[in-house]
Amino acid sequence: MANRIGIIGGGFSGTILVRHLVNQTNKKLDIILFNYTNKLSGGVAYNPKSKRLLLNVIASKMSAFPDQPNHFVEWCLKNGLAKENESSILASSFLPRAVYGQYLKDIWNETIEISRKNGHELNVFEEEVQNVQKTNGAYNLKSKNYSLNVDFVVLATGNELPGNPEILNPSFFHSEYYHQNPWKINLSNFKNDQPILIIGNGLTMVDTVIELRENGFNQKIVSVSPNGFNILPHRNFTFEYKGLLTQISEKHSLLEIVTIFNQELKRLNEFGISAEPLIDSLRPNTQKIWKMLSLSEKRLFLKRLRHLWGVARHRIPFVSYDFIQKQQIENRLEILAGKIIDISVQNGIVHAEVFDKKRNTKVKHTFSNVINCTGPETNISRLSDCLLLNMLNEELIVQDELNLGIQVNEQFQVIVKEGRTSSAIFAMGNLIKGVLWESTAINELRSQAKYISEKLVNR
Repeated sequence: MANRIGIIGGGFSGTILVRHLVNQTNKKLDIILFNYTNKLSGGVAYNPKSKRLLLNVIASKMSAFPDQPNHFVEWCLKNGLAKENESSILASSFLPRAVYGQYLKDIWNETIEISRKNGHELNVFEEEVQNVQKTNGAYNLKSKNYSLNVDFVVLATGNELPGNPEILNPSFFHSEYYHQNPWKINLSNFKNDQPILIIGNGLTMVDTVIELRENGFNQKIVSVSPNGFNILPHRNFTFEYKGLLTQISEKHSLLEIVTIFNQELKRLNEFGISAEPLIDSLRPNTQKIWKMLSLSEKRLFLKRLRHLWGVARHRIPFVSYDFIQKQQIENRLEILAGKIIDISVQNGIVHAEVFDKKRNTKVKHTFSNVINCTGPETNISRLSDCLLLNMLNEELIVQDELNLGIQVNEQFQVIVKEGRTSSAIFAMGNLIKGVLWESTAINELRSQAKYISEKLVNR
């Protein structure tokens, strides 16, 4: 009887993992995929409400398969998104996320056919797994309507909801005017007569502003974040910079790495070039550099450098950047550096008190709605009743020391109680950010999926 593999999560990670598994022909597999949405489309990131939402990475770097780097571009050409003589333009383009969602749907449909051809058992359950428990040498996956035993578990759960900020009146978070999930906003109670407050100033904020404008909400939008950094665009640099990597070794401390970086940046500035090529040169080696830092250095990075890195690392297409800049110039979007002190509702109007860093004073605003775009909560102990919290209580996973996710070893096997390694539970994606730091981009997820599939098949 074939071992049964239970995969929790039907976003990019889960679906590509299934694809690698069903490609196996030597062993027949029994695969169960739990996906809480009603369709497999690569997750909410690639199933947007707005067609104006673009990928933040060029098409040539978005292949779902690490050993087929041109797979996405070739799919685009095959589906008439460009002519054959325009392939180089296509490869350097930031395409709509909806296009990438269709790409993943096509891959999934192919996966089903391959599974049948190779004789695998593949079942999809459109429910959310609420808990995993170890029982008689197997693992029981519990959802609302199912209780299924599996031999191996892969956690590919993606992002949790953003954590609620600390305010004086936390009861506001139960209000209909608060939207904790920025990827699933109910616009039915939005009005055009009051500004909208967005908490956070990253990529999700950009997406949310675009979606609101496309749906006819033209009032002022205020974005509040601790630092108030402006989003940066991708720029078309005509060279690849590698000078930084030749100077960094495992012997260097975080302080030394930052010093080397600043020295190189100063050199580039003399030629009128900003920091982006330096960031891009570090990008393929970020995991290696992160793992060689001490725990105290990682904590220092999170405290002092995290937001600077995020701005330089997470850039957006210039067309999206131009849109956000115009919103600011027209005073339709205001980005504040500060902190939310309190939020309350009176007669259907949201009242917010904000500490404005620039003015060094508390200011009061009124809004129609509040949207949380602060990014996914990574501290499992702060989550409400959910799978990860239940597994933590069952001692099937442990948090990493930075509370960025869960602990895994080099083979993506989870660490359980007392530092022991689970031989049957794997994790991937944003869940293992504390171990790898960079673990959310397509190039990392596709490599993890391929590696874990090989491990599972060999077992």
